[in-house]
Amino acid sequence: MSADLLSSAPFAALNLQRYPAKHAKDLQAWDAADAYLASFIRKDAALVVLNDSFGALHAMAIQCGVAVVLHINDSWCSRHAIEKNTHTELIDYVGQVTTCALVKLPKSLSMLEAQLLQLANGITSPVEVYFSGMQKHVSNGHLALIKQYCDDVEYLPTQRKARMYRANLRPSQQRIQPYSQSVPELDLILQNVAGVFAEQKIDIGSRFFIEHFSQLPAAKTVADVGCGNGLLSLAYHQRHPDAALYLYDESKAAIESAQLSFAANCPQAAVEILHRDGLVGVTQQFDLILINPPFHQQNTITTDIAISMFTQAKQCMHADSELWVVANRHLNYQADLKKLFRRVSVMAQNAKFVILKVMR
Repeated sequence: MSADLLSSAPFAALNLQRYPAKHAKDLQAWDAADAYLASFIRKDAALVVLNDSFGALHAMAIQCGVAVVLHINDSWCSRHAIEKNTHTELIDYVGQVTTCALVKLPKSLSMLEAQLLQLANGITSPVEVYFSGMQKHVSNGHLALIKQYCDDVEYLPTQRKARMYRANLRPSQQRIQPYSQSVPELDLILQNVAGVFAEQKIDIGSRFFIEHFSQLPAAKTVADVGCGNGLLSLAYHQRHPDAALYLYDESKAAIESAQLSFAANCPQAAVEILHRDGLVGVTQQFDLILINPPFHQQNTITTDIAISMFTQAKQCMHADSELWVVANRHLNYQADLKKLFRRVSVMAQNAKFVILKVMR
């Protein structure tokens, strides 16, 4: 480590909070990979941070005296957490001058590739990049991508189970096109942007849910919370073309995928597709709400997001509204839903999934 690298203060002193609010009290808003990356922050760097989960890297950059921190980040929840924890407005990287990048390695290899190319598209000379992630989440595929787009790749010693690679990212004008995913049983061609959930296969939970769509009511207004590439809404639209559809997802890749998929398959549909944390701040009430909740946040298994979605949904339901949820059976969301709602019914189930109908 060069002499001008600034040492990092303990993250615990920054009082960083996860978002959404954690239910598992042992989950913290930073890990050893964040701490390792932070040790390479230089005060004079024109810094870009990729995939800062909750603002730990941004907050440490402020502590180290970095004037401006730029971001590449897919997650609305992460972006919101960064702003809350650092009390600053997040600034997206859109080709500004940069001399250094810190990359928290994402789970999705295709997202990492797209993000590296986004950065490479904006530079005219090689940029020093540090890549880190917890050892159990870093694969040979991550290293192969780093070597594909970078020169002088160097493996640094693992610290506290955090891997670290240093490399020089080459300028590039290459771009990744969306992946076209055929759904022959629905006569649909989904357009999946790099990094979207179920990018190159149909999610089996969604497929099971769609098999039971004949049970869904003919609603005037429908909210699809955590919409992904828009498959559930597209399937509902085929049965009920007059319904007004409102799609929400905290992943930018999901929003872009849903927009492209509706444009390609149902361009005349009455649909709004919004990048946000579910139904937070939404005042409209819906006749029907569909949720296929995630149980991962980055690499962390958690029910926090699902419970937040259920709570948000209740605020957007009238007396006759219906909330339909498809979920892995082992997560036992019935118990969580019964704490919030009076009526929770099992409508279908198989060995892996359960479909629940919920009313206030």
